Amino acid sequence: MEHLLNILPKPMSKTQLKNNMIKLLSFFQFMILYLVYHLLKPIIERQHGCVIGVTEVAKMIYLYGNIFPGAKTVCLDSNKFYELDYDFAIKKGHGHFSTLTYLIKRLVYGPILLAYLACKYDVFIYFWSTGFLLDREHDFKFLKRKKKKIVTIFVGDDIRSPKKLREKLNELEYDGFLDYVGIVNPDYLSESYDKKKKRSAILSNNYADLCFNCSIDQASHLTSKQYFLPYAYDINEFSRDDNKFNKTVKVLHAPSHPFVKGTPLVRAAIKKLKLEGYEFEYKELINVPNKQVLDALRSSHIVLNQFYAFAPGVFGIESLANHCAVLMSADPDIETGLPQNAKGAWMITKYWQVYDNLKLLLDNPSEIKKYADTGYEFALNHYTYENASEYLHKIFKENGIKV
Repeated sequence: MEHLLNILPKPMSKTQLKNNMIKLLSFFQFMILYLVYHLLKPIIERQHGCVIGVTEVAKMIYLYGNIFPGAKTVCLDSNKFYELDYDFAIKKGHGHFSTLTYLIKRLVYGPILLAYLACKYDVFIYFWSTGFLLDREHDFKFLKRKKKKIVTIFVGDDIRSPKKLREKLNELEYDGFLDYVGIVNPDYLSESYDKKKKRSAILSNNYADLCFNCSIDQASHLTSKQYFLPYAYDINEFSRDDNKFNKTVKVLHAPSHPFVKGTPLVRAAIKKLKLEGYEFEYKELINVPNKQVLDALRSSHIVLNQFYAFAPGVFGIESLANHCAVLMSADPDIETGLPQNAKGAWMITKYWQVYDNLKLLLDNPSEIKKYADTGYEFALNHYTYENASEYLHKIFKENGIKV
């Protein structure tokens, strides 16, 4: 009996079952993709332009859709903080029925849309680590067989390897958010998590014609050449208000992830300064729509951004463009892809300097406006659509990609 039990197949784990299900559904998607592509190919005319998608993070698909003329934006995974318009999109609903409907749409619409767009366009720009299909390796294999150009743009945890980041932090003798996130989510520091990031890197290494990444802040397993990703901001959204500096100082902190951005450090600094008798208004915004954050930015004087990262992030650029004095740990001496004249555009503030630097500004009100003015001009000179477009078109041209 015992021998008989040993030769019987063992029940699959949840992970194995999930992986097998993904393989089965991926095969189903791949069949749809090829069938639809060959049906549409004879009747669709090719056009100049590019495709940008598919997971929205920090408004990047929307912003880059305004940089490239003729770009088609695709959002199959929306972001709850933004209400934005795309050329092609699936919106998530609420409740079990809506979630199931979304998943079915995602399963069928993804391959049909990729087939249609592959008939029309030759350049595909991917944000995040997802694709039109469940397994984006199938996206990449298909597109390369059709002689398409692939651009991967990584913006954070889609590519960041905790293992590689720890190596960088050890070299710099710098603390990070790794252990704090690991306490809340132990999986973040696991070998299996790192393998997922490694696979994303390998896919980019093997298939992408061009790759953008912050090589220090988003330390990864990427081995291909990496270009620094330029931030882009609509010049119509820039807001300069010199008069606000005559009013009570307002300090704003709006973290997307409190542990990662250093919120406990911010709260400690704010508490100590309040106890010492400093008078200012402090506002903290978490899990609110981007519009509400932007409204708060326009009347704020000081923004406390993030204090472990080496790059500004989109919120850092929004803060500069809205005429605020920004404290953040972004450092052009470390993340050398940043413009080297960035020093002075914001107050470089490491995780142990939050209290000291905020106190310095409160003790010297004229410095608040000085940083706000310099930061605003810096953003205006580097991070408009026009500046980002000039940089990106130059890099694309150097790599033989026509958009």
